[in-house]
Amino acid sequence: MSKPRPAYGLSLPPDVNLAIMIVLSFHLGRGNLIPSTDLCAALRELGINERQLHAQIDYLRHSGHLIGSVGGEGGGYYLITTQEELEDFLDSEYRARIDDMQQTMEAMLKAAIQRWGYDSIQRKRF
Repeated sequence: MSKPRPAYGLSLPPDVNLAIMIVLSFHLGRGNLIPSTDLCAALRELGINERQLHAQIDYLRHSGHLIGSVGGEGGGYYLITTQEELEDFLDSEYRARIDDMQQTMEAMLKAAIQRWGYDSIQRKRF
């Protein structure tokens, strides 16, 4: 049995974050995304599963790396290369969720104020 060939003909470093960024460097722009299953396969030698991959992508984004993604069928990850890609990604992945959370929070606070009064809620929030 032959030894598995390293992803992209490269020997990946043991640092998971660096390895992810190396693989993503071959996937510049939304038109060149890599499905998460393929990204996991490329990182197989590091033992990364999809759940761990998502956590590492979140960590890299929190660190300032411009990693975009598209959900669903035909989706995957890519390195954002333009301001337009960044805006599209932020609109589709974050702004809608933030708006939804804001609306939920406001509805819950309104209900809490009706139940316990405004002063009680304001004191606890700050």
